[in-house]
Amino acid sequence: MLTCKQVSHALSKEDYEKLSPARKFFLKLHVKLCIFCGKFNRQVMDSQDMCRHYRHEEEEHLEDGPVLDEAKKDALKELLAAHSSGKQAE
Repeated sequence: MLTCKQVSHALSKEDYEKLSPARKFFLKLHVKLCIFCGKFNRQVMDSQDMCRHYRHEEEEHLEDGPVLDEAKKDALKELLAAHSSGKQAE
């Protein structure tokens, strides 16, 4: 069985979904049964799930998103450069 320190270390260093099936099973088992680190590590696993889902959704929507033409990009860059240097572009 894994110790609390091993579970926390594994979750902090990598995504539990990328672990081997056996390691993932014992990690989830420990988190479900442990009264000391269970709640915290469940939150870590939930956060990883949310981030993975967000990343997937973002990648999916980036492909379908609006495209800004080069002239408008250049105009925005100039405006930002002027504003950050203290001048206001009109």
